[in-house]
Amino acid sequence: MPFPTEEVQIILRYVTVPSIAVGISVAASLLSLTAVPADAASRTTPEPVKWELCRDAAPDWDRDDNRSECALIPVPVDYAKPAGRKINIAVSRIKATGKRTGALFGNPGGPGLPGTPYPYGLLSSRLAPMNQEWDFIGIDTRGTGYSAQVSCDTPEAREGESEREAFERQADAKRACIAKDRELALSISMENASRDMDRIRQVLGFRKINFYGNSGGTALGAVYRSMFDSRVDRMWLDSIMSPVGQDAAVTAEVAHYHAGYRRFFEWLAGKNSTYHFGSSPQKVESALKALQAKVGRDEFAAFLDPNLEALPDRWERSAAKLLELQNEGTGEVVPKQKDMRRKPFGFGEMGRNYGFTHDAFMCNASADGRTYSDLVRLRKERQAKYPFSADFNDQPIMYCAGWPAGKPWDLKPGKSRLQLSGHKFETVTPYVWAKMMHKKIGGSLLTVTDATHSTMKSKELACGSKVVDFFRDGTPAKGSCPGFPAEQTGPSGPAGNLAGTVRLPNCSASLVRPRTARDEDKALLLTNGHCHPEGRPKPGEVITGQGAPIEGSVLSAAGRELGPVTGRVLYATMTGTDITVAQLDSTYADIRQKYKIEAFPLASTGPVAGQKIKVASSFLESVWSCQAEAVIPTLKEGDYTSTQAIRYAKECNTQPGSSGSAVVDAETRELVAVNSTSNRDGKECELNNPCEIDETGTTVHQGRGYATQTAAIAACIGAGNTIDLKRQECTLPKP
Repeated sequence: MPFPTEEVQIILRYVTVPSIAVGISVAASLLSLTAVPADAASRTTPEPVKWELCRDAAPDWDRDDNRSECALIPVPVDYAKPAGRKINIAVSRIKATGKRTGALFGNPGGPGLPGTPYPYGLLSSRLAPMNQEWDFIGIDTRGTGYSAQVSCDTPEAREGESEREAFERQADAKRACIAKDRELALSISMENASRDMDRIRQVLGFRKINFYGNSGGTALGAVYRSMFDSRVDRMWLDSIMSPVGQDAAVTAEVAHYHAGYRRFFEWLAGKNSTYHFGSSPQKVESALKALQAKVGRDEFAAFLDPNLEALPDRWERSAAKLLELQNEGTGEVVPKQKDMRRKPFGFGEMGRNYGFTHDAFMCNASADGRTYSDLVRLRKERQAKYPFSADFNDQPIMYCAGWPAGKPWDLKPGKSRLQLSGHKFETVTPYVWAKMMHKKIGGSLLTVTDATHSTMKSKELACGSKVVDFFRDGTPAKGSCPGFPAEQTGPSGPAGNLAGTVRLPNCSASLVRPRTARDEDKALLLTNGHCHPEGRPKPGEVITGQGAPIEGSVLSAAGRELGPVTGRVLYATMTGTDITVAQLDSTYADIRQKYKIEAFPLASTGPVAGQKIKVASSFLESVWSCQAEAVIPTLKEGDYTSTQAIRYAKECNTQPGSSGSAVVDAETRELVAVNSTSNRDGKECELNNPCEIDETGTTVHQGRGYATQTAAIAACIGAGNTIDLKRQECTLPKP
């Protein structure tokens, strides 16, 4: 029963602050400040600022945060007119616990995400010890959070409209939004955010600052250092933005990924006897171009996901998907289209204003074309050189439709201590951008050989200690460090047959068919109780009836998403077992006709010790093979208990994300159990660390996974392929 990791919890803490929709007038009523002249000369004596606990000042602040203090600091909209219009910038701080020797400023990215919650998140990161001697400072850059902003809704896509129509509608929406406050909208730039940060440095009385920025925050750091190098002591930038304009950045990214594709093509050519795409890289590329033409450019991009192809241990999965698609011949069944929503350079979108503010920062720094003809021209140029470039790579031009041309950042080297870190295989801010920024502004570059994003400060990253070393004594980090294991950023186990499995938003599931079911019956879907779409049942709770809606994607044998299935939960519990059973809107015949997929037969008996099984995880695209090692009378995990659970042999090293996976007989493919949990840390009877209880006492098997048996379900299936708890032979827990 996996729970969010500490890093995820930090991210979730950020998104609990819906401050992005709060305008300047509301912010001014929440926070107060003794006004100071915005054009005051730089000095080390702090100016008067009235701080309040953020949770007292802002009703939507994290109520558990008793350390963050907030204030508003006025700055000019236009620094060329220091006596002109002023706007308020929201600032937070967490004071040093010991003798203060300086300050660490930070920014979470986006660009366009609020920065005031950031210091509190740092207390749960690798950087927490630095708070003994440094104040942690967060800033809602202009346009974000509680700072002055222009609030506009991002226009939604309209069904049936052409790309050109969508482009022109985006342009009209941008022009209308800018018109609300043209002066402020066109002032939302990294240069002005840097000036604002330097103004805040003055007000707070710091001669120099330290800075930690990740993702979109690296642009703020790089621009600030280029403008105010003498006011920087030490700066670390992780998961780095491109130093060049949007189209040039995307082109560099695509070129980087195409180099990875060609390594994959060489591997495929060497496996021609298995995959039959050609005996040379050139023949493979030609065959894949033909396949791309058949299914469509954007749809085909899902098969050449750069994060996947950069890591050779995942090539087998991609090759199997491509072969499966090739063998279908008709092109009627294609993968679910890749998510085309904007790709933020940070932890994710927060509030309705994020899109406009992100675009303001990027478009005010970009001189790229603003017309639809520009988009078409740049796309053709890129695709001619990089044939597997997808159309959605042109989104940055769409975002800037209707926006006046901007001015690129004037980045330059400096003398202050600078450390960069790039993650070799990540896709949000690709590694090639880190190399480009390193060449542009200097510093020391550390290569993290993983596919994660913005994780240098994570306590779980072993080489994250280098961050503290750098800020404590300026020790530069060079070369490379191992980063997170691959299973934390993609499929974690061996490839295998995934036909009949269903991917849920955060879990695995499977199509199951009792022996009594008919083709015309509505199909059943099975997953864990703790994968219930509305949250895990309480201890002792049994959920019955036509309940919560559920939706997932049916997978092919190779793991391609074939299309959706929807339905409603019929039964769920974590008492004695750990299951959710849903009835779908589609019949078994419907699913067979549409997806060419059969459900797993639902076994009426459970596995016995020594039985060969496979654990098929749709969410992780992984299939483990092992034996059922033992039947456990009682498995306890926190306040939950299961009876007659199955412990796997060590070869089934299931990973977080495998909850709800089908456990099937290796020979018959009958479904005999559902993967449920594992003991990851060796703790006793705690959440995510179950223990075994029998007449001899309590036993812990660290690293072992467990499944909940499903044999009892078959006896509870009544007329219409529904759950009937009144059947005499039904032994499932009842309400």
